[in-house]
Amino acid sequence: MAKKTGLGNNPLAWITNTSQKPNSKKVSSEVTKFTSSAIPKFRSFKVKLSVLLREDQLSFLEKLIREIMTNRNKTNRKERITKNTIIRSLIDVLRNVEVDKMNIADEAELLKRIRQRINL
Repeated sequence: MAKKTGLGNNPLAWITNTSQKPNSKKVSSEVTKFTSSAIPKFRSFKVKLSVLLREDQLSFLEKLIREIMTNRNKTNRKERITKNTIIRSLIDVLRNVEVDKMNIADEAELLKRIRQRINL
């Protein structure tokens, strides 16, 4: 006789299949604004990327998120602000910054040139 677990015949029946792609609607590369919460925002992104960060960079991102989340009133709590949100926003800002791309030797030089262009 099998041991009873109290989970029934199919305890995982409530899990939906997420391995299939959602509707084959084309999603633009620009930020898409949704008028309803039917489609979660994270589903509109196609690429998953791992980013290596220093400890101080991660701490800064986490502190910034906490400050943003705690300093909003109820009308501005439409979506969660995450590390991904901040990184995507910074990339969108950098799209419009013209940086001299010639002979950039390392990250320090890239940072220096970006700072020069945004006056930091």
